[in-house]
Amino acid sequence: MDSLRLDRMRHAMEAARLDALVLRLPENVLLLSGYWPMLGATTLVFPREGRPQVCVPAYYATEASAALWEAEARWFTFGVLGARDPMLELGEFLSDVSRGKGWKRVGYEANFNLMAPAWQSSEILIPSENTRTVYAASLPGCELVDASALIQHERRRKTPCEAEKLRIASEISCLGMEAFQKMVDVGVTGIELVAAVEAEIMTRGIGYKGAQRVRGYAQVATGPEESSIAFRMNEISTTRRLQRSDVALLELGVVADGYWADRTRVRVAGQPTDEQARVFEVLVAAQEASCAALKPGVTGAYVDEVGRAIIREAGFEAQFPHITGHGLGFGYHEASPKLAPGSADVMEEGFFVSVEPGIYYKPVGGFRIEDDVLVTATGAEILGPFTKEL
Repeated sequence: MDSLRLDRMRHAMEAARLDALVLRLPENVLLLSGYWPMLGATTLVFPREGRPQVCVPAYYATEASAALWEAEARWFTFGVLGARDPMLELGEFLSDVSRGKGWKRVGYEANFNLMAPAWQSSEILIPSENTRTVYAASLPGCELVDASALIQHERRRKTPCEAEKLRIASEISCLGMEAFQKMVDVGVTGIELVAAVEAEIMTRGIGYKGAQRVRGYAQVATGPEESSIAFRMNEISTTRRLQRSDVALLELGVVADGYWADRTRVRVAGQPTDEQARVFEVLVAAQEASCAALKPGVTGAYVDEVGRAIIREAGFEAQFPHITGHGLGFGYHEASPKLAPGSADVMEEGFFVSVEPGIYYKPVGGFRIEDDVLVTATGAEILGPFTKEL
């Protein structure tokens, strides 16, 4: 059980005058219960005082019982013949849990614009206005408070227990990057690379250091047309075959039991051109400088500028159109902290960020290197260190 995480949240709730939190997003249920829900039908009530209560579909009892820290579980029939409306189950659960508690202010997730998928990522149950209506009806006399900002703020600083889980996810990402680097060659397609990376993560990642539910989300851009726009939020992997001196750029998300890694590597089919080698050398220098600049007390703007200055001095400022990094851990991307021009986010021990400068232009192609970095008391630790080879 991550007692430090629970204590921190209770202190934050006290400062915000919140008596309890009602959480349905899988990433937040995981944060405060230890259980990563399968599809989003689980509800956690986390009180400032007393034992948490969690309402879980009964056919996930084995998985939930093995993972829950201190929350007392209530099971309900879901998704089978005879099951009642899950909103009725939710309402009764909240009424029972809150009865006699005297709660005045209850926080909930009203404003999460970005959410991480549950394990069943092909279909996710999303809290809606109907959910809030059930909350209001089941918690009479309680003021419902949007606790999104509080939860996101608390999630920024990872505990040692969470850092260890993130190390595992980052190390598993190395299995996919290794498969990518070995397979890039003339004639190979982006789709073939994606399939190989994801297969390696699934087959070797499940069971790695005890990880039970592991999935890779790989995207590969190939050649100058695709990779030169690889600064977009996603790549479109195609059946285009790599030609000699073509770039292949891997964007890779990995989730292991609800904890996320976000990595990028780039490789050239055959021998790189002199210009590609130069771009890569500049990019490695910028990325490593930004990683080295991470420590408690510096701002996100400072870390961004350390690497951006190297790219600027090499003449590629216009070819680096995005920020240097973002928070992550309970999601592929988190709202803060940001490593970006103008970012006033001050780094703290336990912050977990990506560091991912890039240079993109035709006909050379797109280049990005991304590692996940934990801010420590003395500097920074790259989780899952992996070679940088063109």
